[in-house]
Amino acid sequence: MKAIPGSVVLVLAFAGVFALEIVTHSVGNDVALLKLGALPDNAELHGQYWRVATYSFLHFSWSHLLVNALLLFWIGGILEKRIGIALTGAIYLCSVLSSACMILLVHSWHPKIGATVGASGGMFGLVGATLVISYRDAGFAVRGSHLRTWLWLVLIVGLAISFLPNISMAGHIGGLIGGPLLASIARIEKNA
Repeated sequence: MKAIPGSVVLVLAFAGVFALEIVTHSVGNDVALLKLGALPDNAELHGQYWRVATYSFLHFSWSHLLVNALLLFWIGGILEKRIGIALTGAIYLCSVLSSACMILLVHSWHPKIGATVGASGGMFGLVGATLVISYRDAGFAVRGSHLRTWLWLVLIVGLAISFLPNISMAGHIGGLIGGPLLASIARIEKNA
């Protein structure tokens, strides 16, 4: 029996949580999203440390969800085939957690009212990790040049979008630190 790719499981989880957001009228509503597990923009967790993971399952809008889901299918699929589901999942989790830490750090310096949600930090981590692995692993060389061009393009466009209002630059940078860091120290077993 073939295992279901982790990226598919995560996208289904995102979709399920977004359905909950729709049913509870939480889409785009900071107060309601905080009740569902968003990170508070004042960085005050009050012992609710589970928020450093749950915020990544919530999304602010359909377009936010769609962009993250498409990136996860593409990049997650590439990594899962190359390094396996477990290491890809570990890189994603490390990216989400480092993204949350950076968000909380920046918001502790500059607190405000609102909420931060989304898997974008995880996506930045996966993009960065894939770049690290593509340069580190000679097996990527066959399709590496073309893949690297697309990864760099996605990274540059993503960072440019990070300057827009209501986008978490801190979350994106945090993810971009965590994913590549784990990819650079992980022992990579080639699956393909």
